[in-house]
Amino acid sequence: MLISRICTSIVSKCPNRFIFNKQQRFLTNLSSEKKNDHESNDLNETSTTQSSDKDNEWLWSYLRDRSSFSDLTLEQKRRVIEIEIQTLRESGERVPDTIPDERWNELINLPLLESRKTLYGYLFLREVYRKRRALVVAQNNLRRIEATKRREDLLAQGKQPTNYPGYSSIFRHLGRQNEKYVREQTLLAPARLGEMLVIDCGFEQEHARAYHLLNLVDQVQYLFAELHRYHSPSFVYLCNLSQDGRLQTEFNRRAPLDNLCLQATASSYLDIFPQEKLIYLSPDSNVEMTSFDHDAVYIIGGIIDITGKKPLTFGKAKRENIKHQRFPIDRYVKFGGGSGKTLTIDQVYNILMTLKHTGSWIEAFKFIPDRKIVERYSEKVQDKQIEYEKFGRWTGLNVKH
Repeated sequence: MLISRICTSIVSKCPNRFIFNKQQRFLTNLSSEKKNDHESNDLNETSTTQSSDKDNEWLWSYLRDRSSFSDLTLEQKRRVIEIEIQTLRESGERVPDTIPDERWNELINLPLLESRKTLYGYLFLREVYRKRRALVVAQNNLRRIEATKRREDLLAQGKQPTNYPGYSSIFRHLGRQNEKYVREQTLLAPARLGEMLVIDCGFEQEHARAYHLLNLVDQVQYLFAELHRYHSPSFVYLCNLSQDGRLQTEFNRRAPLDNLCLQATASSYLDIFPQEKLIYLSPDSNVEMTSFDHDAVYIIGGIIDITGKKPLTFGKAKRENIKHQRFPIDRYVKFGGGSGKTLTIDQVYNILMTLKHTGSWIEAFKFIPDRKIVERYSEKVQDKQIEYEKFGRWTGLNVKH
């Protein structure tokens, strides 16, 4: 009996010892694995820090040595631009929240920081405009839904549905198609009478930056915003417009030229109009314009010239042996020191049309924005005449000056 108990006790103790030894081995292996993991993690962290230091070594050398931006690779330039945007945003500068994909190549190719800051400001304004435009579109959609609901309520009540809230009207609502029809009717008579005005689109290669072309398209579209002011506005020709150019592509992206009341052609104005009738308007011309010639065809240079250093329109008029003139702006207004004397296409068109209908340079130059002007000489003359008239009425004398 004793031997059997000893055997059973030995047998029972042996597996416990075996299990304990097995657990002890597992714990030692686990601790060694954890130690190895910690050592490997430390090694990985040191290696990553070393690799990050090596990766950022070019950045420190670029900032320390003030290296040239053009010497960096594409990835390094992109990294520098991201740091610039973050730094400018923290300092309160006007930078966009996101950079469009089509603008990255233009940013990377700009070597100077000031040039990139100018583009940042433009993208910021464009982003703000798009946000405001999205808000306006959302408000218009909400207003349209409310109008539809009001129309359904009026139909349910048996009333005549109108755009007016709750009552009928004899006046018809004019939509965009009606406005376009009225505009085309306004331009039909001048087109048949031969009263033309040309916008020269042959300076497309001079616009190195894409947003200059966008601004040019905006100005051409703004030109039709003030047509209702004139009873016979001149018909517009877009000459030297390349069919496969960037300007044509931008017009097609926004709205086809067929929707605008103008004539677009790739031909030159020399092939369409008589050369003796052409007059090129250029700020660099030495011939001052005195009055509007109803038999002439005036040409406006389709170029965004911010600096005004190159006499491009004047040089082209001289090469093609065309008459050239300039506005007598200095006789009527005084520009500010920081503002240039360049005028947009729509401003030039409105000045010409006002001069055509009124014959007054004073009324025509009112289309020059006040932000560019320090003083208008014509206002002083008008105020002086009003004072003399008041004095004459008060004294009973016919005072003339």
